Amino acid sequence: MKFYYTSLATILFFSTTAQQGYDIEYQVRFNNAFDRGRRDGQHKGYLSIRQNLTKFYMIADEKYIPADENDLGFYPDTGLLVYTDLSNSTMIAREYGFDGKPFYLMDSLFPMQWQISNETKMIDSLNCTRAYTVFRGRNYSAWFCPDISIPSGPWKIGGLPGLVIDLSDDRENMVIRFKSIRKASGNINLPPPVDYTMKDHIEKLRKMIEKLQDGARATGSGDCISCQTTSKYEFFTWEKIPR
Repeated sequence: MKFYYTSLATILFFSTTAQQGYDIEYQVRFNNAFDRGRRDGQHKGYLSIRQNLTKFYMIADEKYIPADENDLGFYPDTGLLVYTDLSNSTMIAREYGFDGKPFYLMDSLFPMQWQISNETKMIDSLNCTRAYTVFRGRNYSAWFCPDISIPSGPWKIGGLPGLVIDLSDDRENMVIRFKSIRKASGNINLPPPVDYTMKDHIEKLRKMIEKLQDGARATGSGDCISCQTTSKYEFFTWEKIPR
């Protein structure tokens, strides 16, 4: 059995900054092609925590350049902006439409079910424990720090008995590594509440996909008498849309 000890300086840091809050920086590698191949890009991830409020966002090290005019991809220098308010269990996330315009939606706060393992390791000076979950079609592994008793983490991930320090999916399309933690500076201003929810958004996307698939079948080549034409329209999102 291995025993890990947190330094006195680390304990004092966490105890004196708990009420003030934290600013955590991560290094993020994200596959902009999702499951279509690999187009890995490097990004800086930032998680700000102010008492019950959090804000996470990413900034790309290099500007994202679409592969072609059909690249409907993810724009990581402006994407993955997520706010949470733990006091009323709300999450507001920013998404982008096909017109390139941003909009906000309400999402469920930490709906994932976690399996906490016995694996532990030190990340920087932080004593961390490993946990696993499945969230919207992808399998994730997270290392969280029980010494920082905040149930938050990068992106939409959280709900563990400690801050998420490292996160990755099983195909390493998203790999988020801890870089630093420091005392908070500045405030978090939440966007106004919205009525549009993630459930509404998924249903809207599902109907749009069905419409596009119907249009592809109508214009597809094949035997028009027996209508044996099969057409498939692929639509990729990071959070997989249930069919």
